[in-house]
Amino acid sequence: MSMKQILVHLDNTDRCLTRLDVAISLALCHQAHLTGAYATSHPFSAFPRAGLPPKVAELEAHFRQKTTAAGISADWLSTDASGLHAGATERLILQAYYADLIIVGQADLGAEHLNTPNELPERLVIEAGRPVLVIPRFGEFTRVGQRVMLAWRGGKPAARALNDAIHFLEQARQVNLLMVNPGENFENQANSLCAYLRHHGVSASVDRLSVEDMHAGDVLLNQACDLEIDLMVLGVIARNRLGKTGLGPVGKHFLEHMTIPVLMSG
Repeated sequence: MSMKQILVHLDNTDRCLTRLDVAISLALCHQAHLTGAYATSHPFSAFPRAGLPPKVAELEAHFRQKTTAAGISADWLSTDASGLHAGATERLILQAYYADLIIVGQADLGAEHLNTPNELPERLVIEAGRPVLVIPRFGEFTRVGQRVMLAWRGGKPAARALNDAIHFLEQARQVNLLMVNPGENFENQANSLCAYLRHHGVSASVDRLSVEDMHAGDVLLNQACDLEIDLMVLGVIARNRLGKTGLGPVGKHFLEHMTIPVLMSG
């Protein structure tokens, strides 16, 4: 199945324009329809459309101008039109069910006053059932998906991430598969992965790293930096602790310390 519907989260932060540029670039690359979903912690459903706050109106105008200039199919979705009084995260999760890819920004703890929930990326990864592309809060990313690294550890999350990322892998110029402390089954896994990807027309190199004194997240980020990777693909584990579901340690580490865009699948 091809990637034909992309949902990008837009809000009051300056970084939302960077996310929009990435979303437009991917929509062009994959010939996909783009939905810009404006959602903050305070819904504007009580405002008539003509009376939207200036920031929202400006953002909608910018979205329409940029997507029209790019020549892509696009539509705008704002909380004022949703008729829902749930929080921003819940509203975005409901929209994510109907998209092939969701694009959001890394949480910025210093920007809480701008009304974007800090738990948004993590909850989308856990609850949306769709791949989530998280864009870092720092840096410019004119190209996403040219040089891709897939972090592989086997199991359901890794297999799901591989499947969700296949559109990116098929169009990438470079694909690196990395296993951290893979154990004795490395050769079999590497051969199976490469054989699977060859059927999709993807040529990949497979490497392993054995480390004991570094966090696996730091190992992956360092290796991505060395190889000039512009997209990390990561299968993440959801864990339930004390009645609350959250990502495992590697997923949380990436959400806090990412330096490149990360495609997460749960």
